[in-house]
Amino acid sequence: MREVSKEDKLFYFERNFFTLDGLWVIETEKETNWETALKIDRAVWRKLLNIIIRRIKEYLKIETNTLKDLVEILTFRWSIEGWEYNIMKNENNKVLIEIHKCPYKAMMDRNPERHDKISSICRKMCIPFYKEVAQDFNSKIKLERNKSMGLGSNICDFYFKSEEK
Repeated sequence: MREVSKEDKLFYFERNFFTLDGLWVIETEKETNWETALKIDRAVWRKLLNIIIRRIKEYLKIETNTLKDLVEILTFRWSIEGWEYNIMKNENNKVLIEIHKCPYKAMMDRNPERHDKISSICRKMCIPFYKEVAQDFNSKIKLERNKSMGLGSNICDFYFKSEEK
C-alpha cells in the first residue's frame, strides 16, 4: 500500500473541494430551482467563509482585525485555491486587488450548460458576499467592487478602504 503524502492529501482535497461545490449546487437546483439553490449556496458559503477566515487567522497567528490582516487572510486563501491576482495599491487604509483568474468562474466556464448562471453568481453571491465578509471582519472596512469578470469585465476588482487610522 502506498504511503499517503501531504501532496497526495492536497491533490485529493483540492480537486474534490471544487467538484463538491459545483455538484451540490446542481443537485440542489434539480430538487428546487435556481434561485433557491443560489440562496442556499450563499447562506452556506457565508458561514463557511467566516469559518475559513477564522481558521486561517489562527493558522497564520494573526491577532488583530486590520485591513492588512484581512488582505493577508484573503490572499492566503486565494493563493491556495488557485486565484490569480495582483495587489495594485497597498497603502495604510486602501488596498486595491485585481483578480485575473477566479477558479469558481473558470469551473463554470468549462461547463457550457452553466454559462448563463455566471452573472447571477457574481451579482448575488460574490459581490455582496465579500462586502459582508469585510464588514464581519472589521466594521470599519468597506469594500467597493466596480469590475467583475462574470459581468463582462476583463478582471474583478476588490477595493478595500478602512476608516481606521
